This record gives sequence, C-alpha cells and structure tokens, in this order.
Amino acid sequence: MSSNWGTTSRWGLPAAPTLNLFERYQELPHPSRLGLLGEAVCHAGESVQTPYSTTLLVALTAASTVTQALCDVERPAGGPTSLSLFTLMIAGSGERKSSLIKYFFQPIREAEALAEQEYKSLSDKWEQEMHIWDLQRRVLEKALSNALRKSLTSNTQES
Repeated sequence: MSSNWGTTSRWGLPAAPTLNLFERYQELPHPSRLGLLGEAVCHAGESVQTPYSTTLLVALTAASTVTQALCDVERPAGGPTSLSLFTLMIAGSGERKSSLIKYFFQPIREAEALAEQEYKSLSDKWEQEMHIWDLQRRVLEKALSNALRKSLTSNTQES
C-alpha cells in the first residue's frame, strides 16, 4: 500500500491520505447497511448471477436516474442543475452487464412507456376539446358578425 497517512501539507495541516483507486474502493458497504437498496442489490445479484460490486453500481445508477428530478444542486459557476450520478462499468463479454442493466432499468422503461401513453391520451383529449372549442368560437363569431351586420343595416336604414 502506498498511502501516506499521518503526513502534513506544506501549510502544516494534516494531508488527506492518498490512496490509489484499488485501495480507495476496496471495501463496499455491506448490503445489510443499505436497507431496501441492499435488499434489491442482493436479489438482483442472485437473480442475474452478477458480482456485488457490479450489481451495486447498476443499482445506484438506476436509483440516480429515478431520483434525478427530486433535487437540484448549485454549480460553482452559478445556476442550478439536476443532481446526477455518472457511472462507467467496464467488464468483459459474458459478465451479464446487459442482463443486470435490463433488470434494474426495465421498471423505469415501463413507467416511461406508461407515462408516454397517458400523455398521448391527454394530448388527444386536449386536441379534441380544442377542436370543439374552435368550432364553438367560430359559431359565436359568425353569430356576432351577423348581429353586428343587422345592427349596422338597421342603423343605416333609420338614418
């Protein structure tokens, strides 16, 4: 291990330990400490037959996707932006990456498809109501136009 625990920075402050990537991510939290997410990770790992670390990464990515719209963060340059988690998974062929992604993202895709259908239904209903409203508006405009025309002709005949 090449960590430098106990060293100080040039200002005399304790320096943060420098760990290489392997050392930093050696210990992942035990599923029992993750509550419902831990249960989902265990179930998915058993169901899809994938390693815990890979399963946890995809589960966190799916959770991030679902919760992204719930809160914003302020960028250093100013302005709010959505809270996002970007992940990268590199694994060999046959290590069940696609199966695992399908496992966690299928409910998200189904919810999106359902929302799209609902939106389409509401949009169609709105278009029908707008068409009816437009027809009613035209009838009223025509009636108003006829009434004004009659009023103008009666006023010109009286004069």
